[in-house]
Amino acid sequence: MNLETRDDFLWLMSDEAAPVLKQVQGAFAERVNVVRIAKSLRKLTTPTRGALVMEQAQLRKKAGQKFTRASRMFFTRRGLEQASGQRLAEYKAARFQALESVADVCCGIGGDLLSLARRDQSGESTAGMLKTIGVEVDELTSLFARKNLDAYTLGSELAEVRQIDFAEFDISNLDGIHVDPDRRVQERTVHGSRFLPSLPDVFQRIPANCTAAIKVAPATPQASYFPPGVQREWLGDDRECKQQILWVGPRTDKPGHRTATHIGKQGEVSQISVPESESRPGVTIGNQIMRYLYEPHAIVLAAQLNNVIGDRYGLKRFSADVVYLTGDDDIEDSLLTQFEVLAVLPLNLRKTQIFLNRLEVGEIEVKKRGIDDVTASQFKRLKLEGKQRATVLLTRLGRTRIAVIAKRRGNQLVNPDPPSDLLVVDEADTEIG
Repeated sequence: MNLETRDDFLWLMSDEAAPVLKQVQGAFAERVNVVRIAKSLRKLTTPTRGALVMEQAQLRKKAGQKFTRASRMFFTRRGLEQASGQRLAEYKAARFQALESVADVCCGIGGDLLSLARRDQSGESTAGMLKTIGVEVDELTSLFARKNLDAYTLGSELAEVRQIDFAEFDISNLDGIHVDPDRRVQERTVHGSRFLPSLPDVFQRIPANCTAAIKVAPATPQASYFPPGVQREWLGDDRECKQQILWVGPRTDKPGHRTATHIGKQGEVSQISVPESESRPGVTIGNQIMRYLYEPHAIVLAAQLNNVIGDRYGLKRFSADVVYLTGDDDIEDSLLTQFEVLAVLPLNLRKTQIFLNRLEVGEIEVKKRGIDDVTASQFKRLKLEGKQRATVLLTRLGRTRIAVIAKRRGNQLVNPDPPSDLLVVDEADTEIG
């Protein structure tokens, strides 16, 4: 940062700026027009500092989805986008519990650092206070990380942030390390050899008795330089796959496994994990759609464990190239989204509209697998007049394009009046018009 820019950001983090930030955050919460907010800021500070306050207030509002104390934290746009949310960070930090010295390398604005610094909630430490070190080479981001430790009242005896490059940081005496390499050095990439620091460099530097968690892109493939016994774990919350973690070292939960882990809103964990050698069982094709249709969570798909979870519950695929599973059993698992099938129709706008009107459906959710975007957009524009809500899943049954009319688990669709048996359609009946 140049001196002028640095002064503006130091002001933003000062006590002088705090009431201005609070005022603008309140205005955003009350949905005051942005132009009016900008005009009021002109009376309080310079245009540059006013713009920083506006941006920070907007980022804090958005960050509320990730952090419980977002209203007191500091963010960059990129830092917020890349930061681990609190639920996922706490899940990872539990693996480091009671380890004496832990570092969060490439800590960014501190998403994982905050949870690592609070990791010893059980009093298991035998050597007094545990220490966590955040390592960040960018000056502004490291300043924000320090302020965010303050927001969670994590003093210097618990955690500190050092502005230093990973290559210059001594990790030889660490008990644990979390690393979040930059995956956008020149352009976004999923290949670990192009990260900064690169995965080969990270693996080479990890001490033998150090537990390590390396955060990579969900699509990062396994590579020849991965150490033996690495566990690849895909983490997600809600319906998204957030990150893939490469675990190595003595506290690796399931060495040599491929794992998909869902973290619920209360921290509850749902997981499927198998050895790498067992992660690709044969595909069971049922060639028919049964009472329930299941969509595997994004983490299950990213980990390529959809066939594994199908085997767990006795579910089948009804098309080899479609990931939906089907079965007659009512299954409740956060790794699967359940849809109760009401009808299987030809991919035909008019026939779909007639059936939905019969159910008095006025709002539809359209999902697709194996169907193009243009076709899906046509179904989204269907004109319906009822008061109920249903889901239309556009997909394929073998080579036949179909529209599955269904209701999500928990959707109280009143008197759906489905046909006594599911419709089986002919290819000749599959058309858009």
